[in-house]
Amino acid sequence: MPRLLTLCTLIFLCIPLHGQIISTNGIALVQTGGAPSSCLSNGFKTLSPANANGSCIDLTTGGNNFESSAVWACDPINLGQNFKISFTGNFGSTVGAGDGIAFVLQTEGVPQVKGGQGGGIGYSYGNGAACLSGTCPISPSVIIEFDTYDHSSAPLTPPINDIACSHMSIQKNGLMDAFNSSLSPLCLNGGGTVIDGLDHNICISWDRTLLELEVYFDGVSIGILNDNIAAPFSYFFNPASVYWGFTSAKGPAPQEQKICNVEMQTNIASPSCAIALPIGSISLVSSQEYDNYSSEPIVELSWTAISGNHVQLFELQKSIDGLNFETLGIINSTSIEKDQIYDFVDDSPVYGMNYYRVMSVDDQNKTIFSNINAVKIEDVLGSVHLFPNPVRDELTVGFDLLKKSKISILIYDALGQLIFDRTEVRSGGENRFIVNTSCYQPGIYYAVIKNYAGLFTERFAVE
Repeated sequence: MPRLLTLCTLIFLCIPLHGQIISTNGIALVQTGGAPSSCLSNGFKTLSPANANGSCIDLTTGGNNFESSAVWACDPINLGQNFKISFTGNFGSTVGAGDGIAFVLQTEGVPQVKGGQGGGIGYSYGNGAACLSGTCPISPSVIIEFDTYDHSSAPLTPPINDIACSHMSIQKNGLMDAFNSSLSPLCLNGGGTVIDGLDHNICISWDRTLLELEVYFDGVSIGILNDNIAAPFSYFFNPASVYWGFTSAKGPAPQEQKICNVEMQTNIASPSCAIALPIGSISLVSSQEYDNYSSEPIVELSWTAISGNHVQLFELQKSIDGLNFETLGIINSTSIEKDQIYDFVDDSPVYGMNYYRVMSVDDQNKTIFSNINAVKIEDVLGSVHLFPNPVRDELTVGFDLLKKSKISILIYDALGQLIFDRTEVRSGGENRFIVNTSCYQPGIYYAVIKNYAGLFTERFAVE
């Protein structure tokens, strides 16, 4: 027996000691070796070229080839409970190369799951070589991606919902198009690139009670998704058993990306990633609302100015691309001796993405910018149909609305003269509007159905 104890001790001492890479509820996970399909409880598994290195996992390398990698915790988490995960992400230092890192929740399984190389960021299509996820996209899934490469002008199918700056978005089912964006792209660190060779602090929290998924980047709240990511038929068939991990990818240019000091906490009372804001900082929040009279969308903005600055004015700025901002409004101020909340309403948001930030100017002409908030204004007008066509006495204009909205019906004759104009607020769902055409001369006419987001034109004939 003493000889057996001595042998066990020697074997234990021969195990290489590493820093804590991934932990769950304070318990360090152990890297699982052996067969590719093995993934033991309280362990994690890396898929090449991902490699454990001290307290980090190197996800991509400095090689001149396409890569995709993944690392998975072997034990699932329960999305019926709160969770918070924090880690540092390093996106490399080769400016002009990509492609990014993603935090993935999925039910496809572990450990042999990863997506496409290059633009696929290891969870989607991209370059499909060596992907281990069927046709590449990991699905069902929810993905918080940190994308460092702009594919918006690339002729990809399906098209990637992308913007020029390094950005975060929340995608579902391994797809990168706008339709599968639960939260559209938001710039990181105010725009530009995070390919700077630095470690960036990232925290993601899920509050099951509030149905709120929030993402922090370098201490600033980048975006909030208010949705039930645990809904059985929305994302996951079994929300009590969701695997989690990270994927990453790059194109043919070298890019050394890594994650370090991953800490997952589950079933906690308060999953918030919020930290105390520094003196003089500004925290901006935004939400889409509807005007009670017109039922057209507005964006309500509020920001908290933390005491400590002799602020002369706040300039609220707006952008439609997340990069080029214009002045939306100016509010004069005085010295802030205590935390103070300011409000502003954008009553003319554009269809699509609206980006907002606040700039403060103090008595020394020093400027401070808030975080960037984005609000997506979606079209509420669905299908439109006219009948009968040709018509004699009554034309029925049928249209679907996704929600209550103000709709205008306009009729033009063949010469372009407006002969009918009616505007009404209609409820969501299927709607019908009757136009009396008994007095119209026979010929060709044009019906225009218009709302805040645009218009729909259809030709009809009167007999």
